Amino acid sequence: MNSGRFHSTLLPLLLWLFWVQMKVNRAEDNLALKRNASQSSSFGFWSAERAVDGSRTGPKLWSVCSSTANQSNPWWRVDLGDVYRVSRVIITNINNSVADRINGAQIHIGNSLENNGTNNPMCAVISSIPAGVSATFLCCFMEGRYVSLFIPGDSKMLTLCEVEVYVEGPCWKQSLVKLKLNSSFSLSDVQLLTQLESALARIGLSDVTLHWTQLPKQEVMPKQVAPDKRKKR
Repeated sequence: MNSGRFHSTLLPLLLWLFWVQMKVNRAEDNLALKRNASQSSSFGFWSAERAVDGSRTGPKLWSVCSSTANQSNPWWRVDLGDVYRVSRVIITNINNSVADRINGAQIHIGNSLENNGTNNPMCAVISSIPAGVSATFLCCFMEGRYVSLFIPGDSKMLTLCEVEVYVEGPCWKQSLVKLKLNSSFSLSDVQLLTQLESALARIGLSDVTLHWTQLPKQEVMPKQVAPDKRKKR
């Protein structure tokens, strides 16, 4: 006979492991590597994709560096393929006597292709980079799909030996988390994990998906018995 001391449908305590799948930053990934690149013109074999081939230098500079022809307002652009929060851009300058060509170049980041991307917000202006040096420019997590370089003025050449872009953006990671909580939801009720996802979102952990590795153990609580109001004083 059921004494009424326990309520078997309550889930007061869960203690188990579950998967957390969420987007995290992969700061070590160069998102510009091997991406589609273009430029306003090309000087000989110095094509735009040379600046995103992963080689900062080589025995033949034309095989690892890009360069526009001599023109007004030359530009170069890489398409990251998605919108990311760019933390920094690394520019490697050519290692020869024309290293000063980079002076005055602007780095722009955004989602617009208007004016070849040069209307997007500006991350930095390159005052100079010594020959053969890789310089880092912090962009404070500017959002955009396109990273463009642009030199305003007449009779300019934009020469780049490598452009690297490091970002905060889509990358899935799975982690095991040990959890202890009280809930009145049934183990088979999807609202339980939905409730946890909402709680994580409130503290800033969005784009999170939870999965049980195994169903957690269930414990039951003593049923609270209300005082008998009919009890005589």
